[in-house]
Amino acid sequence: MLFYILFVIFPNSFFLVKTTSADGYPIVGVYKPQCDAEGQYLPQQCHGSTGYCWCVDSRGEERAGTRTPPGAPPVDFQPERAKTHCEHHRDSVKTTSDDEYPIVYKPQCDAEGQYLPQQCHGSTGYCWCVDSRGEERAGTRTPPGAPPVDCDRPGETLILVACTSFRFVILPLSCKKLWGIVVTLQ
Repeated sequence: MLFYILFVIFPNSFFLVKTTSADGYPIVGVYKPQCDAEGQYLPQQCHGSTGYCWCVDSRGEERAGTRTPPGAPPVDFQPERAKTHCEHHRDSVKTTSDDEYPIVYKPQCDAEGQYLPQQCHGSTGYCWCVDSRGEERAGTRTPPGAPPVDCDRPGETLILVACTSFRFVILPLSCKKLWGIVVTLQ
């Protein structure tokens, strides 16, 4: 029984690699991709003849910097996760003109790929709060130079208290014992 592996080089371009001899024995030196029960690439691939191992993405493409020689411990990596809405949004935005001038706002995502609660436009200086879908929360936009809204408590009245060295501390209105300027942030 002969076995072949189908490789894709370019879209709609395939070639076969023979993995066993006519006698049914594995052919020495042939790399055979390792897959799980659903036919997806295992995140770590190893070449049986050379002993080299490496990590691959969901398409079977080698991840740069993950190849290890025979006998070396495998590279610790995090399996690729699907991009979040925020990451797709961020990656789809063209942020500069052909002359490299900033033209649009680029969403900011946290390490897990979720929208940061406060978004700012780098070239205009405006900031605002967003919900989990990246939609602007009404009444939270602040102009350049204005104190930003606390996106965890928008609309709360705060006291701006002067401290030493011209630093300011923002406290909830309940701290009325201190002097300050009352500012209502939306």
